[in-house]
Amino acid sequence: MMMMNEFGTPMNEAELSMHPNPGKAFIQEQLATSGMEMSFDITGGMIAGAAVSTIGGIIGGGRSAAAARAQAEAQNRATMARYQYDLNMWDMKKQQLQASRSEAVDNILASARNEGKLRAYKDIEAQEQYDYALKIRNQKNTDNQIAFKRSEDIYDDQIDINNVTGRAAMDSEIIKLQEQAGEARFDRNESYIEQIQNEGKLRARGASGRSAAKGVQANLADYGRQMAMLNATMDSNTRNSRAALEEIVRDKTSADLTAFASKMLKPGVLPEPIKQRAIPVADYSLPRLLEDFDFGPQPVKGAMASPGAAASMAWGNAISGIAGGIGTSLSMSPKS
Repeated sequence: MMMMNEFGTPMNEAELSMHPNPGKAFIQEQLATSGMEMSFDITGGMIAGAAVSTIGGIIGGGRSAAAARAQAEAQNRATMARYQYDLNMWDMKKQQLQASRSEAVDNILASARNEGKLRAYKDIEAQEQYDYALKIRNQKNTDNQIAFKRSEDIYDDQIDINNVTGRAAMDSEIIKLQEQAGEARFDRNESYIEQIQNEGKLRARGASGRSAAKGVQANLADYGRQMAMLNATMDSNTRNSRAALEEIVRDKTSADLTAFASKMLKPGVLPEPIKQRAIPVADYSLPRLLEDFDFGPQPVKGAMASPGAAASMAWGNAISGIAGGIGTSLSMSPKS
């Protein structure tokens, strides 16, 4: 066991050298009071042999104790170095695990930020596309309304033109028929006047009897033929005017149908473009907090050797040998 000083710390070499050595004390005790009478005659050879053996044992014991102490101290230094290495390695592994978790958290947070930026960019882009499509839709609605209004105006104008043209054509036919009727009335009057004049001429000649009657009949017959021709012409003109008026009505109807066919249908209102929904926010899970069990147990310091105990053991072995040698020498010495 390591020897401690009065301050509770292991003794150094100087303190150990100053400390009462149990080996030395034992030798002194054996030499001083061994329990045997020291009244024997010590010869020069025996004293010299015992002294040499004892001194050699003491020197060897000191060397063995120093070597044992040095070996124990070296073993302790190696144990402490190994413990410090394990402790540093455990601490570095702990820091590495903490750094790995911190890096994972940073990567997840960076991914979340990047995903947020991308989502915001896509939302802005979708909104811009929606606004652009809405502008196109509104412009098309406006253009369709303008085109429809223009088509309605053209249709109304065409109908008005068809009405004016048809009315003008009908008025022209009616005027023509009225002119023909006026000419017929004029011709009828002319024929009537001519018939009266002929009849007056016949009466002025003083014709009588049968010849006068034939002359009057001939005059009346001529007048009747002229009236018949005038009536036939008037009837023909009336029929032609009626046919012309009916054709004018048909042409106007056809022109109205053509204008109506060219008329643009009411466009209505185009539907609004579909607005893209907001991109959902992704969920991110952070690694759990590190616990003590994640780092594992701390390294355990190995058993420490006691330099004092090793030296004491070496001294004990040496003292046993010295004591044995002294005992042998004393047993061989003659008693007084």
